[in-house]
Parts: sequence; structure tokens; C-alpha cells
Amino acid sequence: MKTLALLLALGTTMAAAAAEPLLPLPEAPVVLVTSDPAALDRVLAGGLRAALSGKTSAEDPVMKGLRQTRVGAKLDEQWALFAADLPLSWSEIAAMKPTALGLALLSAGNLEAVLAIRTPLAQLPVTLPAGEARSRGGVSYAVVSRGAGDEQTLDRRIGLAWARVDGTLLLATSERALLLALDRAAARQGYASFLPGVLSARLDLAALRGDRYFRREFLFTEGLEGTESGVLLSALREENGGLVEVREGEATAGPAAARWSLDGRRVAAAGWETSGRRFPSALRRGLLEPVPSPPTRPGLALKPLPDPNAAQGERYLVDLTKPIPASGEGDAAELPRWTAFLDGLPVEGWGWEAGADGSRRLLLKVAPEKEAEFLDLVRATMTRRAGATTPAPSRLDVGPALPGFAWARRGDWLWLAASESHLAGVPAPAPESGLIRWSRLDLDAVRAEKGPWRDAEGASFEGRIRPFSDRILGLLGWAPKTTSVTVERRQEGNRFRERVVFASR
Repeated sequence: MKTLALLLALGTTMAAAAAEPLLPLPEAPVVLVTSDPAALDRVLAGGLRAALSGKTSAEDPVMKGLRQTRVGAKLDEQWALFAADLPLSWSEIAAMKPTALGLALLSAGNLEAVLAIRTPLAQLPVTLPAGEARSRGGVSYAVVSRGAGDEQTLDRRIGLAWARVDGTLLLATSERALLLALDRAAARQGYASFLPGVLSARLDLAALRGDRYFRREFLFTEGLEGTESGVLLSALREENGGLVEVREGEATAGPAAARWSLDGRRVAAAGWETSGRRFPSALRRGLLEPVPSPPTRPGLALKPLPDPNAAQGERYLVDLTKPIPASGEGDAAELPRWTAFLDGLPVEGWGWEAGADGSRRLLLKVAPEKEAEFLDLVRATMTRRAGATTPAPSRLDVGPALPGFAWARRGDWLWLAASESHLAGVPAPAPESGLIRWSRLDLDAVRAEKGPWRDAEGASFEGRIRPFSDRILGLLGWAPKTTSVTVERRQEGNRFRERVVFASR
């Protein structure tokens, strides 16, 4: 299967001893390195091993969803061309008994990459195609097929060029990339493990965020506009029989995150979000207007009904042959007031919970003297959507005593939900020094919701990207024994350290 591309999707690489020679990988936005391939082989299991070994079912949701994207279809076609020159999967790589392994992705658009495999074997278990023999600084190499990194062509993006130097096999998708690696080898430059662990990676965030392919395919805004900057390092480790990912990098220091107890309540997911810019959308789509895409101009445009008896002029309310005029698109209603209010708080962070029963809760710091203004805005939105509202001490009902919105004060904090019953037993939060963000996800609860998720995202077809159904749920199928994921990020000065703990049965 597409081993190089799937290695990239892992987003990590392995640890190397400082005394070992560097893998001569060129500088690139994404670099993966490992000095203990045996440990990586030990932790590979389930769908991930099947994918890297080229044994994934045609109906696997991850691979099927990937093939329906533009980049996935391109990878499928280009990998078939590469495999015709050199069949390669994790099985062939493991058969080389590697002592170190690394991958550098130079260009996502051109699928330009270099794979470095340090092996003690003089005779490799794979047959390398002869290609056209050339040399660089006294080192022989072969060009089998030129790639997009050489010719900027759409026909053959993943080419093949290879060399063996200082006990390392270099496989590149373009001659240009291979020459960069050979120059690094000649200068005794390259990469070792970035952090201790089974697997580690180095990501140049500025380069990735500036890459149009990354921006198009990365569907979650955290990776595109976060506070992180510079270089992000990560590593996958084995700890106490489980897997832990650690991340380190630079980020603007923010206020301490609030923490609260989850004990004794059926909470499927919870966490603290650092971006105040994302709160208005969460409040509106999660509680006030729970639809996928609320309109930006929700106020209705009104005009008198046309006179059906008029001898001249427009006698019909709607003309389907004409676009809606600007005067008929409505207005922003109370949304500008919401913007002004939230900017005035300001929102420096907020909490969220998803109950195992499907309930949604948000947590926001609102001083008691601001509560009346906040609730007045809530009532304006609910009235616009549902007509008359009936206030009560801690809720707003709509229609015939139907639950519309509820709140519960805990000190300076407001818990928000659609119904009072969803707020039973919510605790008081408290800021925790040094903690910037955290989250906990019960994966069994997520798996139980796969039906509603797929219904909400619609049918799967070519060109349609379903981030939850195809990617997240599919990847959960690759790791059936993983039961929960816990994330904690802590800040010291302008640097952060994050731990992602994968708990298993």
C-alpha cells in the first residue's frame, strides 16, 4: 500500500542514540526518524499494521474515505506507478533488519520525499531496479523514474531514485531529493531522534501552514491557526504497557485552564478550549441554534404581500427564476450584540462537556453583574428562533413548556445547557496553574455514536470529505483496544509540553 504516505499519516518517528551517525535526510517541513525499528514493529498492530503492510481491505473506511479525496485519489494512482518500479511495504522494510529509519517530506504537492533505511545487510531482500547510473561526489546512484520534484509534472509525481551510502539505503521520489540527501551525507549532516521514544517527528509549522495542500486536507482549525509557532517536536513512547505521545514546542503563553471533577457523572468527553474565537460558534451551533450551518443573516426580511388583483406589477410572492435581492436576504438580527458582548468579557478560554446521553454543556466565565445582559441575548436568540419564551429562575422555556436553554452558576462561572436536567450535579471549576488546556475522550462512547455521526455527515461519495465518519471513526476501528484518550498541555515561559495518553483494555 502507500507506505510512504501512511508513514506520514502517523505523524511521529522513533528514538536514536546520540552516538549513532545521523540519517542523511534533507531539511523538510516534516521529518520522521527512528533508531529502534524493532520497537516500532512491536507496537504496530491492527489496522495500522495492515495498512503499512498493504493488506487493508478495499472496504476499510479510512482507506475508502482517503481514496474519495483529491489527495487520496492522487496517492492511489501515483503509488501504483511507484510500486511497478519497486514493490515496497512495511514487510519489505522490516525484512531489511533496519537499525534506523527516517522519512523527510519535502513537498506534499509534488509528493517529494526521501526514505532512509540504515541496514547491516550487504544483500538486500528486495531487488532494486537498475535505472540510469549516475554519480555525485564519488557516490553512485540510480535514477529509475523522474518525479514531479524534477520536472514539475502531473503525470508522474512519485518517481524513484536510489543510492546506498555509509550503510544507508536512500529511496527518493525525485532525483533532486536524492541529491539533497547525498549532499547531507557528504557533509555528515542529517537527523537523529528528536525526542526519546518509540517514534518521533519534527514539524515546521510555518512551512506546513503556508502549504496549500496541508491547508486543504487538514480539516481541523487547531492545526491552521493555533498559538504554536516555530518547530514542533513529538514522540510516541511506551509507558506502563501503554502508549503516550509527547509534544514540545513554542507557543504564546495564555491564562491558566480551569479544571473540574468528572467523577460520578456520565461524561463521554470534556475539555478546556483556549481559543475564545471559537466560543461563539460553539454556543450558537451547540445550544442556541443546533444546526450544522446557522445563517450569517438570520433576521427575516419582511415586505407586504403582493396584491393578486393588481393589473400591473409583481403578483407573486416568489419568483424562482430570479436570485434573492439584497433587500430580501434579511439582517444579522442580534448577532452583532453577541459579538460586542463576548468581546467585552473577554472570552480567554472556555470549557465543554458531552454527556454519554448526548447532552451538551458549555462552561464560561461570566461575572454576576454581566449575567442579566448575557441572558437577555440568549432570550433574543431563542425568541427569534422559537417565538415566545417563558423565563424561569434558571431556564428559558419555549412553546408549550419545552426546554430551550438552562444555566447554573458556580462562583464566577456559568454552566450552559439546553435543559436543566443536563446540569444536574455540575461542579465548580477552578484554574490550575501551569495548565493551558486539557481534554478527555471516552472512545467507547464515541464508537457507540457512529450511526448518528454518519447520519449527520451524510452519504459517502467521491469528492466528499467526512472528517468524523471516515477519518476519526475509521481510525478508531484500527485501534479497537484503545478505550480513552487524555490530553494535557502545560506551559513554561514561551514553551509548552503536551502529553497524550492512550488507555487500552
